[in-house]
Amino acid sequence: MKEKWKTLLRHPAVIVFSSFIILFSLADNRANNRAFSELENRSLAKKPTVTRTNLLAVDEDKKFSYLYETYVNDQFLGRDVWITLKSRVEGLLMKTENNGILYGDNGTMYQKFYTVDTTQLENNTKAIERFISRHPGLVKVMIVPSADMVSPNAPSAPFVDELPYLQDMATRFGANGTFIDLLPAFTAHQSEPLYYATDHHWTTSGAYLAYQQFAAEVGKGSFTPSGHTATTVDDFFGTLYSKSKLYSAVPDTLTYYSDLTNPMAILQGGTLEEQQLAANAGLETSFVDLYDETKLEVRDKYAMFLYGNNGFSRVEGNGTGKVLVIKDSYANCFVPFLTADYAQIDIIDLRNLRSSVDKIIAENGYDDVLILYNFQSYQADKNLPGLNLYNS
Repeated sequence: MKEKWKTLLRHPAVIVFSSFIILFSLADNRANNRAFSELENRSLAKKPTVTRTNLLAVDEDKKFSYLYETYVNDQFLGRDVWITLKSRVEGLLMKTENNGILYGDNGTMYQKFYTVDTTQLENNTKAIERFISRHPGLVKVMIVPSADMVSPNAPSAPFVDELPYLQDMATRFGANGTFIDLLPAFTAHQSEPLYYATDHHWTTSGAYLAYQQFAAEVGKGSFTPSGHTATTVDDFFGTLYSKSKLYSAVPDTLTYYSDLTNPMAILQGGTLEEQQLAANAGLETSFVDLYDETKLEVRDKYAMFLYGNNGFSRVEGNGTGKVLVIKDSYANCFVPFLTADYAQIDIIDLRNLRSSVDKIIAENGYDDVLILYNFQSYQADKNLPGLNLYNS
């Protein structure tokens, strides 16, 4: 035994390395499992349970080995420290992108968007054409161009040229509806902060510029920023930062109008029948404000607008008439401007709604219907064909 110890002591590196592996493994195994990463703004994988299903799974992402590997990667001891260290090293190496995020001038970030899902894009455009044809003259469509199409700080990269697709939509939607082209106005104001530097959304300023275009189209426009209390929140690191983890990123400033106290109802179902069935089942309607200010305490501060992406919500406005907004998350900071123009603002997010949109329109008698999406989410969204489901 002594001879074995003497032999082992002649290789101290082996002893140190082995000890490190054993101690690190024990510490890693005892570390508390985290459900959510503030740094990455996402839920983390939990330790999987061995089941017959995941042992016999054919799909790679359903196999136990894949699930366990994902869990180990997400719950690695000191994960946030290692991520930050990796970001600093990449900064020293002058990397211009990370994890699908490109770095532009003046601290701006951009989603790497080089190809279009042409099949889904065409499916969505056809779906909206069909929807508009059933409601001629009622529907307005607003597709927001990506930041790289507008910002002078965008890096030189083969981004998708969205202009031909926007022009095609203008022609096709204009037959029975209205296409609101934001690109000219956004290009004219490109020196202004229309998009966040660290997040994929537009800013409140960008949303207001779009509101002006919409208001001009429908003959409204009562909201004026000077008549309201603009509240700013610093230290906002958005979704692009969460993907890139750029250590030198400068936080954005989020702005909202804190004097808007319009009540919002998050309804269980879109039609009156569905709402009644939900009520009979004991599912209560939630009554909230426009802003979830508790989200200002976490990294994803944009989630404060409209309490996220609810299937069907209704905001009580100060104007006249009714409007229906069918949207992605870009509309969340846009909707508050509509409170000055309409008495009722109904909001649909097709990701979380399975109702007849035609029946909702028939029951409410809207003056305007607005479809508002960002181009990148529009071209890939598989829920837009739901506009034509559940209808007679």
